[in-house]
Amino acid sequence: MRCSTHPATSAPPPRPPPTRRPKGEMSAIPLHPTRIERLTAWLGEARLDCAVVFGADHVNHLAGYSRYFGGPAAVVVGDDGSRTLVVALDEAPIATEISSADEVVPYGVRGFGLDLDPLGSLIPVVAGLDVVATSHRIGVASELPGAEERFALAAASAELASAAGALARIRLRKDADELERIAAAYGLCWTAQAAVAEASVPGATEIGIFSAGEAAATLAAGTPIEFVGDLLSGPNAAEVCGPIRIPGTRPVAAGEGVVADLVARLNGYWGDTAETHPVSGAPEVVAAREALYGILKATAAKLVPGATGRDLFAELNACIRETFPGGEFPHHGGHGVGLGSFEDPHVIPADETPLEAGMVLAIEPGVYFPGRYGARVEEIFVVTEGGGVELREAFAGSGLPARPDLDPSRSVDA
Repeated sequence: MRCSTHPATSAPPPRPPPTRRPKGEMSAIPLHPTRIERLTAWLGEARLDCAVVFGADHVNHLAGYSRYFGGPAAVVVGDDGSRTLVVALDEAPIATEISSADEVVPYGVRGFGLDLDPLGSLIPVVAGLDVVATSHRIGVASELPGAEERFALAAASAELASAAGALARIRLRKDADELERIAAAYGLCWTAQAAVAEASVPGATEIGIFSAGEAAATLAAGTPIEFVGDLLSGPNAAEVCGPIRIPGTRPVAAGEGVVADLVARLNGYWGDTAETHPVSGAPEVVAAREALYGILKATAAKLVPGATGRDLFAELNACIRETFPGGEFPHHGGHGVGLGSFEDPHVIPADETPLEAGMVLAIEPGVYFPGRYGARVEEIFVVTEGGGVELREAFAGSGLPARPDLDPSRSVDA
């Protein structure tokens, strides 16, 4: 095949500007109705009276509530789309303030760490809600071990059906408010990448550079966040990622590259990036990085409804092997991002899921030369009829950080 790394570009479709929020806690905004409408449509098709779901991601997805150190929680969605959020007593005031549920109901007693079986308090309250107690058929899904079984005992008079598959399908396509939340986390990742670019100077250690990125993202968020990833330099980067190799005390040297794959979660949604940073002039690394970026953009142009991860991977993999004879590409070519940092669909040979407009994927080409160096780039795109739209383009004017300056002359010798 002929490898084209410079696809024709077209302007992304017009999008409304995102709602600007203060740093830190997310203020209450109404959820886009699409996923609730899809859930209630499924309830009707399955002849179910309501859905009962347990766990942080389900709660965030359906009621817009995510809280640092939050306790076990549940959401009940009626066949009319009404949502009742059930949270620990001490969380009820903040849940009422920032969630989009129609009603917030508390369970348990005041205090922390006093009840070693919070499900024992949560489930009776959920089962006692009018919408649940009067239902004959209930869809159930849970991320909390044992919750479904215990709920089945508490709602013994109702017939239960699994809602897990339906919710997994609904999650594949992101609504407007979800795109905004992913974009906010994505912006933190690029803030971290800018700090990594600044810290990648001769003599700096991998763990020191990683910590600089984490600190920058946390300070930009103005609240504690989850921050994970890989940061490897020189020949370490050729070993791709953890657990094979993790950031350590190795000092970077002039002429090397630093590969940073940084992932951040804010208000329950993830962002993901990868970048290759040259240290004080690294022409081979810079050339590899720029070629990979061309491959990334060519792949992104093919993120249209009906495309599959299998076909995208085949083309991306062939392009990498054609561009880099002797190089290795031992990982996936991309993955979904949202409530999970690594979710469906996947750009791998086995994934034949047809893409749909509104899906969000990170595209992640890389190349690795054992004993020498590695390079990787990654950006997040929204699937549209005209091809993938990168999130910073989708939210142009919102203040999301740009790619760090990759001019290799920017670094100074220590």
